[in-house]
Amino acid sequence: MINPFFHIPRRRFITLAVLAAVVAFGWYAVQPVYPRCTIGVGSGPLVSAGTSAEEREAVARQAYEDALADGTCGLSHARFRDWIG
Repeated sequence: MINPFFHIPRRRFITLAVLAAVVAFGWYAVQPVYPRCTIGVGSGPLVSAGTSAEEREAVARQAYEDALADGTCGLSHARFRDWIG
């Protein structure tokens, strides 16, 4: 007798779930990570409490680019590079 676990709909669902998990893990593995920087506390521009998220992101990106140009930060790399050494 054939095991009922391997009916076509259940097999299709398991295959799609495994495929989705592999794709999600792959996406997570290639996301960029940024090394710790030696940026001083007072080295960046001040932003007010009413600043939008986009403006704060732009200020943080500019501070990172400045620190990268100064040599105080390393380049970003894919997350899986940390896993393989």
